[in-house]
Amino acid sequence: MKVLVVGHGAREHAIVAALSRSPQEPRIFAYMATPNPGIVRLAEDWSEGPLADIVALAGYARRIKPDLIVFGPETPLAAGAVDVLEEKGFPCVGPRRALARIEADKAFMREFMTRYIGRGYPRWWTFSDLRALEDHLRSHPASVLKPIGLTGGKGVRVLGRQLSDLEEALDYARSFIERDGKILVEERLEGEEFSLMVFTDGKRCLPMPLVQDYKYAHEGDTGPMTGGMGSFSCTDHLLPFLSPTDFEIALGIVEETVVKLRKATGVPYRGILYGQFIRSHEGPKVIEFNVRFGDPEAMNVLAVLVSDPVDVFASIAAGNLVSEVEFAREATVCKYLVPRGYPEAPEVGRSFTLPLEELEAAGIEVYFASVREEDGRYLTTSSRSVALLSRGPTPAEAKARLESILEKTCPPELYYRRDIPRLDPIA
Repeated sequence: MKVLVVGHGAREHAIVAALSRSPQEPRIFAYMATPNPGIVRLAEDWSEGPLADIVALAGYARRIKPDLIVFGPETPLAAGAVDVLEEKGFPCVGPRRALARIEADKAFMREFMTRYIGRGYPRWWTFSDLRALEDHLRSHPASVLKPIGLTGGKGVRVLGRQLSDLEEALDYARSFIERDGKILVEERLEGEEFSLMVFTDGKRCLPMPLVQDYKYAHEGDTGPMTGGMGSFSCTDHLLPFLSPTDFEIALGIVEETVVKLRKATGVPYRGILYGQFIRSHEGPKVIEFNVRFGDPEAMNVLAVLVSDPVDVFASIAAGNLVSEVEFAREATVCKYLVPRGYPEAPEVGRSFTLPLEELEAAGIEVYFASVREEDGRYLTTSSRSVALLSRGPTPAEAKARLESILEKTCPPELYYRRDIPRLDPIA
């Protein structure tokens, strides 16, 4: 079987690595905006082009004739790549454009939840006028500002944290009102965040292990928001701060969302749906939906995937999801190594090396993100460089294993958060 994976980050490297472990030994191809060293090593062939260039992507698909196309990032999904490719006869794992709006348009997502779900979300407003926004923020200082469109996971700003005062908040909102026509404002919720991802064929959902992601750049959850600095999962596939009831409530919201999206759009959702939740004092509430694997959460769940990913992905594309998906009972910890200064002023073009054999011998899995490779060395870009993942019987043991090797091998040109995961609530 030929499988084409779209995307070039650590998430897509993890997808390719999972596919390469399949007993079916699929022939793997990749379409990437920039070549990922890890994907290049595992793929039979690859093509380079902009992720939103559907013509180039479709042209590559026509040339290699894949039996299955698996999407990593949201950009081509929001651009309508699945619509075009499915019409040309290529089975896809990823939602069509009308469904991808639930990530690409945050106002649409909140309007959808209000109309069709009716629970599990914060109070929210949209503003296209700065004066009206100023009046609102003066009377609602506990607010979160979210651009309507895609921002690569870095657009959320909390008044009183990343936005120090009202003036800074209005300056931030202005550019996005000019870009998108409006900005989303939500009440600030307090609690622990968690990621619930499911495989779905538009009718049924099969949940993956729950993961907690750490998005702030610096230790103690300080500094600017990033695409994610690390994540962890537990042996029982739950999280220490969640009850089984919390999990069932969150899964029920995701399941209902899949059903109601078809009612709203007339199109079945076939792919991965990722609910970013917060465990508030009122129970789980949706922060946002994403139409693909989380990053870094993909590394946590795919590392422990026991079922054959070829069978799982093919069943999604066919609209007939497998009856169950098995995951190993192991805890995982993932940490990103990122350029110094990331995300605001990353040091671009810095050369570094990684002792891949030493990491592999220590049981550490390496997933390349945004780097360039030249003569066995790697060059930093403006984004995250590489993700490292460790397994263990508990998150504490997985973290200790990863920390011990990072203390010896982390390149001085990169940094990582040592406090991922926070172990105080973990027995």
